[in-house]
Amino acid sequence: KALVDVTFDLMQLVRPRMMAHQRALKATECPLLIDSRCRILRPDPPNRDDVEEGTLIGTAVSPGTAMGRVRVMRSPDERFESGEILAATVTSPAWTPLFSGASAVVLQIGGA
Repeated sequence: KALVDVTFDLMQLVRPRMMAHQRALKATECPLLIDSRCRILRPDPPNRDDVEEGTLIGTAVSPGTAMGRVRVMRSPDERFESGEILAATVTSPAWTPLFSGASAVVLQIGGA
């Protein structure tokens, strides 16, 4: 629309998306998982009876295990070293270049 109508307000289109992105960045819990095909996944809740304090509990979306230093990041612009475990609340396509160097990715909101 903006290419043919010079009076079209792009910010009117962008503003709701920016607000949704900002809400996602501030999220403190993950109510559900969504895979790459936008299917909502409802895994069985983990058994928390015999878990040591401080243990992270979640649902794996890919096989394997990883070990390494965990780097908690809020922005893809922060320093990240190859081999570290990338931990973030949520990511966007801007984070993609970091994934190949990460030994694992841990997200609070996200999925396959």
